[in-house]
Amino acid sequence: MRDIGKWQFISFVSRGLAMAIGLVQTFIIVRLLSKGEWGLIQLAVSVGGALGIYQHLGLASASTREISAAKSDDDIFKIFITSIVIRYFVTLPLAVGLFFFAHDLAVNLYKNQLLVLPLQIYAISLLFQGFQSILNSVISGTKKFRNLFIYQVVIAVISILLYIPLIFTYRVTGYFIAFLAFNVVNTVALWLLAFRPLNIKFRLPSYPEFKLVFKDIFTISMGIYLVKILATNWEKLGTNVLGLSHSTELVATFAFALLFAKKILSISDAVTDVNLPVFSDHFVKDPIEFRKIFKANFSKLFVIIIFTATVACFWSKELVMLALGAKKLIDYQDSLYLIPPLLLGFVFYSFIDIVKSSVLVPAKMTWQMTLGFFALLLSTVVIFVLGTTFFPSLDAMAWAMTLGAAVGFMLVAYLIKLELNFEFYNIDHFVIMLEAYFISTLNYLAFNPIKVLLFIVLSSLLLASFVISGDLKKEDLVTISQKIRRKR
Repeated sequence: MRDIGKWQFISFVSRGLAMAIGLVQTFIIVRLLSKGEWGLIQLAVSVGGALGIYQHLGLASASTREISAAKSDDDIFKIFITSIVIRYFVTLPLAVGLFFFAHDLAVNLYKNQLLVLPLQIYAISLLFQGFQSILNSVISGTKKFRNLFIYQVVIAVISILLYIPLIFTYRVTGYFIAFLAFNVVNTVALWLLAFRPLNIKFRLPSYPEFKLVFKDIFTISMGIYLVKILATNWEKLGTNVLGLSHSTELVATFAFALLFAKKILSISDAVTDVNLPVFSDHFVKDPIEFRKIFKANFSKLFVIIIFTATVACFWSKELVMLALGAKKLIDYQDSLYLIPPLLLGFVFYSFIDIVKSSVLVPAKMTWQMTLGFFALLLSTVVIFVLGTTFFPSLDAMAWAMTLGAAVGFMLVAYLIKLELNFEFYNIDHFVIMLEAYFISTLNYLAFNPIKVLLFIVLSSLLLASFVISGDLKKEDLVTISQKIRRKR
C-alpha cells in the first residue's frame, strides 16, 4: 500500500505539472485565436479523435497486463511486436480512409471546407499515434515509473515550444502542423525510453509465439477496445452532435467548458499508470488483500478528486480571467455556467476509469466493464434527446453527460459488488458529491472578501464531511500538517 501511495503521489505531481503546462498552452492558444478558429480546431480534433479511437483495440491495457508478467526482456519485445502488428491492421486503413475522405466529411457532413486540411494532417498523425500507447505499456509494465513521470513533464514543455510559434505564424493550419510534429517527437522519445533500459536482441516472434501472445492479449483486449470506443464517443459526443446544427462559436462555448472539466481526469490518468500493473499483480496473488487495499486506496482518491474538483470549479471564473484576460472572458462567459455540471460528470467518469484499471481489467470482468460503458453512452444520448425538449442544447448536453456518467458508474459499482462481493462506494460518498456540487455552483460570484470567506467556510465543511465519512482519517490531517511545518 505504501509503494502504491508513493508512486501515485509522484504520478500526481508529474501529471499536475504536465496539466498546468497544458493549461498554460491552451489559454495561450485561445488568446491567439478567434472564437471561430478555436471552435474549428475543436471540431476537427473531435472528429479525428472519434475515428482514431478505433485503432485502440484495447491493446494498451492488455499489453501492460501481459508485460508486467513477462519472464524476460525478449518476451517483452515479442509482446510489443505482436501488439503493434495487430494495431496497424486497423490503423493503416483508418489513416488512409480519413485522409482521402476528409473532403466528404468536411464539406458534405459538416458543411465546412476549412476542415479538410486539418483532418488530412490528423490522418497522417494517426500513423505515429499508433505506436505511443503500446510503448507506454512497455514502460508501465516494466514499472519504470520514474522515467515515465519525468517524461510527462518534459514532453509537455516540448508541446508548448512546438504549438505556440506555429499557431502564431499559421493560425489553424499551424495548430495541426504542430500536432503532427508533436506526435513524431513523442513516438521517437517513447521508443528510446521503452527499450534503451532493456537487454533485448530485437528478434521477431515465431509464428507459434505470435499465436500464443495474440491469444493471451486478445482474451481481454477486445472488451477494453469496445469500452475505449464507447468512452471516447461519450467524451466527443457534445462537440460532434452540437457541431451538426450549431455554429462553431457555440461549439467553442461548450468545448471550452468541456476542456476545463476534463482536466480532473489527470488524477485518474495518473492513478492508471500505477494501478493497472500493481493491482493486476495483487489480484492474482491475494484476492482478499486486493479488496482491502483497493477500498482504502479508493477512499483516498475520492477525497483528492472531489476536493480538487470543488476548488477548481469554485475559482473557475478567476482562473479563466487570469489566463485569458477580462476582455477574452466575455467571449467565454457562458462556458462558466456549464463547468459545474460537466465537472461533476467527469468526476463520475474518473471513478469509472479508476475502477476499470484497478478492478475490472485485473479481474478480467470484461462483460461487466463493457455493460457499464455502454450504459454511460446510451443513457447520455437518451437524456440529451429528452432534455432538448425542455432545455437549451448546451444545458441539455452538459447534464446528459453528467447523468450518463452517474448511471455508468453506479452500474459498474453494483456489478462489482455482485461479482467480487465487496462494496467501495456508498450513500455517504453520494451525499458528499452533492455538497461539493453545491459549492461549485458558486463559481459565478464576483471576486470579493465575501467569496473568499464563503470558500473558507464551505471548504472546511467539505473536509469535515470527509472525516465524518471515514474517507479522510484524522491521522492523515495530522501527517499533512506535520509535513507542511517541516517544509517551513
